[in-house]
Amino acid sequence: MPKDKAPSLYFVNAPIDFLFIGGLSLLTFAFFNLPWSGVSHDSVIGLATFLLWVGNWPHFAASNYRLYSNRNNIRQYPITSLVVPFVILAGVVGSFLSPQTVAPFWVKLFLLWSPFHFSGQTVGVTLLYARRAGIVLSPWERYSFAAFIFLTFLFPNWAADVNPVGGGYYGIEYPGLGVPNWFSFTAEGLIVVMAIVLAVNFARRYQDKKARLPWVVLLPAVSQYVWFVQGRSTQNFYILVPFFHSIQYLFIAWVLQLKLKKDEQRISGSRRYVTLESLRWGAVNVLGGITLFYLFPIFCTWFGYSLDFATGVAIVGVQVHHFFVDGVIWKLRNPAVSAPLMGNFADLLKPTRSRRTLRSAA
Repeated sequence: MPKDKAPSLYFVNAPIDFLFIGGLSLLTFAFFNLPWSGVSHDSVIGLATFLLWVGNWPHFAASNYRLYSNRNNIRQYPITSLVVPFVILAGVVGSFLSPQTVAPFWVKLFLLWSPFHFSGQTVGVTLLYARRAGIVLSPWERYSFAAFIFLTFLFPNWAADVNPVGGGYYGIEYPGLGVPNWFSFTAEGLIVVMAIVLAVNFARRYQDKKARLPWVVLLPAVSQYVWFVQGRSTQNFYILVPFFHSIQYLFIAWVLQLKLKKDEQRISGSRRYVTLESLRWGAVNVLGGITLFYLFPIFCTWFGYSLDFATGVAIVGVQVHHFFVDGVIWKLRNPAVSAPLMGNFADLLKPTRSRRTLRSAA
């Protein structure tokens, strides 16, 4: 991209970015809270099960594809790409060998880490759109955003960990932390405090610079607040939250994949390239997700483990590995990541002279 060309605010356009970054979840939440929505819980469970195959599972496979499809990534992140898988394997094998001792703590590790991963993605998307908008957030503004976002997930987590008995995950009983009741109340109060701090920051920014934050910069934080605070009491909505998190991830990963391959292989932009590469990348991730979350647990049942237990252990293994991988492959300070993320979908459709066509690049 030429230095004098400012990036577009949107990856595709305002409506598409709105839907994938969080707008679809907000519309779904509003729909389920209509007095006449009348959707049965069983129907939503059926929908959520289908969406696992086309959204939730592929988003995990996409992070693996992003890391392992390029040798430069493996060389750049040798610990994450070559050492961490053995750490994950140790956790998975240990859980199978010791279902009553290791498996519960394996699950608890995932449950404790998950809020930080979810929130980290939301913070990252917020900062990404701020950068695309040409906005430089002050350290205090960044801290305020991060604090608000992380608290929205810590609140329900602390509320769940009040019970020292713990709970169950695919038949695996895991321990609780037994945190005091005031932890969750404090987190809930701090969410309000940080929301006020953010509002004050926005007002000061407008007063000093006459600049408003674009709505898309605020959308990820607002969406996560609805996901984990307001949405907890709407059961039909809450079970779809992982899907909304997944498509937010896949949307950005999709544009990045198209941009990286186009530039690295010097492919001329075209609708044909975008269509074929999207189908190929999507199919790889769908098949990868099926392998990780469906076929691998079935394979484990051959060794005498129940499908529920094998699924629980496998899911935790894939998720924890995903947490490690995402911690390195999306660093915006890395030009190899940030530069392609400043691109726009329209650029992918423009033919470029002296570049190979998709057929010759295949």
